[in-house]
Amino acid sequence: MTTSSEAPVGIVGAGPVGLVAALRLAGLGVPTVVLEADPELIKQGSKACLIQGDVLEVLDKFGCAQPIADEGVTWTVARTYVRNQEIRAAEYPRGAGFGPFVNISQYRIEQVLAAAAEAEPLCDVRWGHRVTGVWQDSASVTARVLTADGEREMTFSHLVACDGVRSALREMIGVEWTGYTHKDRFLITDIRARLPLAKERHFHYDPVFNPGRQLVMHPQPDDIWRIDWQLPPDADIEAERADGRFDRRVRAVIGEIPYEVDWVSTYRFHQRVVDRLRVGRVLFAGDAAHALPPYGSRGMNSGIQDADNLAWKIALVRSGRAGQELLETYHTERYAAALENLRVTEATIRFMVPPTRLRRWTRAVLLRLSRSLGLARKHVNSGRMAEPHHYTDSPLVRTGHPLLGAFAPDGEVLVDGARTRLRRLLGAGFVGLLVARDAREAAGLAEAAWTRQWDVPARLVAVLPPGAATDGLPAEVTAAVAVDDALARTYGTGWWLVRPDGHLAARDERGERFASGLQAAAGIVGAGLVDRTAERS
Repeated sequence: MTTSSEAPVGIVGAGPVGLVAALRLAGLGVPTVVLEADPELIKQGSKACLIQGDVLEVLDKFGCAQPIADEGVTWTVARTYVRNQEIRAAEYPRGAGFGPFVNISQYRIEQVLAAAAEAEPLCDVRWGHRVTGVWQDSASVTARVLTADGEREMTFSHLVACDGVRSALREMIGVEWTGYTHKDRFLITDIRARLPLAKERHFHYDPVFNPGRQLVMHPQPDDIWRIDWQLPPDADIEAERADGRFDRRVRAVIGEIPYEVDWVSTYRFHQRVVDRLRVGRVLFAGDAAHALPPYGSRGMNSGIQDADNLAWKIALVRSGRAGQELLETYHTERYAAALENLRVTEATIRFMVPPTRLRRWTRAVLLRLSRSLGLARKHVNSGRMAEPHHYTDSPLVRTGHPLLGAFAPDGEVLVDGARTRLRRLLGAGFVGLLVARDAREAAGLAEAAWTRQWDVPARLVAVLPPGAATDGLPAEVTAAVAVDDALARTYGTGWWLVRPDGHLAARDERGERFASGLQAAAGIVGAGLVDRTAERS
């Protein structure tokens, strides 16, 4: 029988979260077996239809971001309408990298990820493998798996549950699924049509084509438009499709433009989270861990960030450089992220579907005023868009600067004369950013950082001002010469520690504190990891 360190990591579910977890672990040298109950990848319409630019950075670490960005529809403006009158156009800046938002179907993202996983030697994707039982001890996790050839048992060092909103693993492990399912139904329709609309987000309150309710339109590649209707309680979409009312519903939105239906589905949205994202050696991620309404596109995006967070921690634990208690910080950090997402989406829901007569009256007045009063417009809640969580209360993140815990700001740099982005120098492991006024100052920071042995592998990147010479830097330090002053203004001088998931964990102006900061950020007990990370099962 294999020992825990020799066994691969098991991943249940070959959706975007499970596949990202497998590919991120592979990039860190960890073999995985992905168990998917379905016999093959199944198209289910657009489902999640947007990936946020910072989340594309995760996919960029294993070469899947660029084809998705190239094929998808990038947009920067979200328009909000009341009674068909535009009241607000929120503009999102384009950064140095992807996004800010790219519209593309979840199915297409899964296709790209599945192809990458199939080509990766450390990823073993097994279709038609349904997990029917799980048990664990202090050394490993065992899954009972039903396959076309019968039932078998498989042993893993850890098991990541990415089996979606109807997760069977939740019941097997016995975690509580807290929250609620909303009673109202919504209709998602993907239609192919050449609409005379800007390829942006269009959110309608009380439009003439869905009076008293909401409607959202998102452009997709190949002239596909995703339309979400809030439905009245008595709506019967199958009956509508049979008697022609569905066509009239679509025509009310798009007029007489020719269209084809690509996909139709109804759903009720969830506001739920498990009470524990980590139970021993089992970790829950994505919709298996938290379910959110589609407004703001937080579901798949937060799930991919779950996968990025857990991958480097599992890799450190398997290597013996950190204890199992590091995995408790996965729960600490990503549970906080889930709660923040739930708070944001709950505020949106309470505005979209007011729960009391007073709230309904208040919203009606606000919507009416928003058509003529600028002050009222900013209070119309059409869903705050997804963004990476800021780890402000993590035992792995030091305090003292507002950027600590945030996703590392990006910028264009030159490395050996070639133009690239700072974020493309991150992700393979821990990185120390030595932000200096010249190569001499950077060399001094590097020398001070190397005065103590590092218990965790890390590499150093010196960020230098535009036009700076790189002579005098140690050969082990990557020189990144900024193309403008933006990075220096953002980071200041000194060193920053960037985690493998791209979040900033520590900073100082003196290099000799780098080793202790690295140990603490990696969860090395005795280096600053606080009692919140005590191992639980």
